[in-house]
Amino acid sequence: MAMIAIRAAVEPMRGSDTDGSMIDGPTADDTLDATAELLSDARPALVVSGVVISAVIIGVAVEEVVLPMNLHAGARSVVCAAMFAVLVVSVIRTVSLMITAGRQLTDELGELRRLIGAPVDPRAPWTQVRRQAPISTALWRERAQAVLAAARVRKLRAHLALGWAATAVICFAAWTLVTLILAGRI
Repeated sequence: MAMIAIRAAVEPMRGSDTDGSMIDGPTADDTLDATAELLSDARPALVVSGVVISAVIIGVAVEEVVLPMNLHAGARSVVCAAMFAVLVVSVIRTVSLMITAGRQLTDELGELRRLIGAPVDPRAPWTQVRRQAPISTALWRERAQAVLAAARVRKLRAHLALGWAATAVICFAAWTLVTLILAGRI
């Protein structure tokens, strides 16, 4: 669906230059290839981040049922609470990055669809594809570059989410170790 909107926006760039100026930079095909690569590149990182965070949350729940915390005033309790706080912060940061990863790309693709007059759902029988008046090549290039930049931001946020998920796993392991030591199991 995203590639349809991008290809429709880039098609006018393949013909003659409407405003007569030469634009240096990547060709339309290079932009399409880079966008397609970036669009598909972030999905595995987001899936892995989601699975890891789900496992950490389930692990925390199981650990609290099996080893209820018996916190007494002392340095051990403060260390355990601090580790748990870092764990919670890393889980929240991972989830927020996963949620906001695709927001900018969705906005740019929606703007691109609005610009070219494409319906939101082309399969709907009552919608008709309407074409807007021709727009300059520079504007089409600008829109395609904006979509490309948004795809890069999505990829960056997906990889950041993966890093924070790894941090959550490390914090979970450390917190589990401290909890086992406090419970007298180790």
